[in-house]
Amino acid sequence: MCILLISRIAMRLVLLCLLAVHQSYAFFVPTAHQQRLALIWAYKQQENLSLNGNGIRSDLSLLNELQDDFNTLTVLRPSDPLADISFPASVVSDGSSYTRIWTAQTWQIHSHPPHRRYARHLRKWTQSKTARKILPTVCLATCWSIVVTLLANYFQNRPIPRKIISAAGTSSTVSLLSAPLALLLTLRANASVARLLASRQAWGAIVLHARGLSSILANYIYPINPKAAILSVRYLSIIGWILKAQFRGEDEASQREVLKLMLTGKEYQWIINEQNTTKYGVAMLSRIRQVCSLAMSSSTAQVTPLYFVEDSLKGIESSAGICERLFGSPIPPTYTRHLSRVMSLWLLLLPISLVSSIGPTVTTVITTALAAYVFVGLDEVGMEIENVFQLLPLQQLAAAVQKDVYDQFYGSISGSQPDIKSDT
Repeated sequence: MCILLISRIAMRLVLLCLLAVHQSYAFFVPTAHQQRLALIWAYKQQENLSLNGNGIRSDLSLLNELQDDFNTLTVLRPSDPLADISFPASVVSDGSSYTRIWTAQTWQIHSHPPHRRYARHLRKWTQSKTARKILPTVCLATCWSIVVTLLANYFQNRPIPRKIISAAGTSSTVSLLSAPLALLLTLRANASVARLLASRQAWGAIVLHARGLSSILANYIYPINPKAAILSVRYLSIIGWILKAQFRGEDEASQREVLKLMLTGKEYQWIINEQNTTKYGVAMLSRIRQVCSLAMSSSTAQVTPLYFVEDSLKGIESSAGICERLFGSPIPPTYTRHLSRVMSLWLLLLPISLVSSIGPTVTTVITTALAAYVFVGLDEVGMEIENVFQLLPLQQLAAAVQKDVYDQFYGSISGSQPDIKSDT
């Protein structure tokens, strides 16, 4: 009995010790609410120190200067597609275009009934940039069909040339080339459209992650170190314009114009020097990561916000990497060369085949011209879509990054949100 009683007392003492250890651990490890209170307390301490020194006007001056620079950047780089300095005018037709972000009105016009849609497209046929680009090739094919028709009429009563034309222009010859030609054009178009969708998704992710990172900077970094948060927002707001300049081949002066506006003297000189060894976009994201890390390391608050910052930066870097891959790696040129050669052979043999089947008439010339327009047009559309960055609405997307970063940052620190305690 004594042994049993002693064992029970020992077990109770062990349980009491474990409970005390658990409570002490819960006391020293802060919860999410306690972490948030620690951030607010750190900001209040910094605000008190600022008020005791030069006053809070130092933070307000940084915010006012940032707001003025944002307004100037909006005037310098508006969201209007017509203000794009690298606008691809050679591939963009009038009317609805993929180079603009669509609205409800654009979709309404685009979704007209077939008779109205066909009438509108036929009416603007002469304004089509694709039709103008393929017109010389269609004219060459038409001229070749005229030559074949005239030669067939000339040698129509001569047996040997007529047999040569009949042997070279049998319908089976063109049929053998038509099937692989259609397959090559289909595969080419599908690959080009896939590249276009991937690039659009990547730019959408850049806008999304930049917007989220701006909110994180406002809610977590700014209360600890306002200067670091504002510097990060300056870099983040122009990442879209820098990537646009990189993928559109804009000159160095246009990029430095944006950098000089949004960055101070030392930061601007640093990013210019970094251009000699690395890209602007890589250096800017690296600088944001470094600034946020230094801001958190100099504070007594938890480092949890750094995980959110790192996740957003990783998303931007991943999306920018996808764009760099699409920009640097086209559809294999061997495929393009083979398609061009098959297309040329088909256009050469088509009028000969038509002459041998329907005779040397005007129908041969018209049929050749229409077939050349259709197939060469499909080939050219695939070529245009392959270079995805000349079709994306980069002007509006870069402006969206800038505006969303501004709205998220100022919306979080302006204090215009209703107080939660007042509603409870």
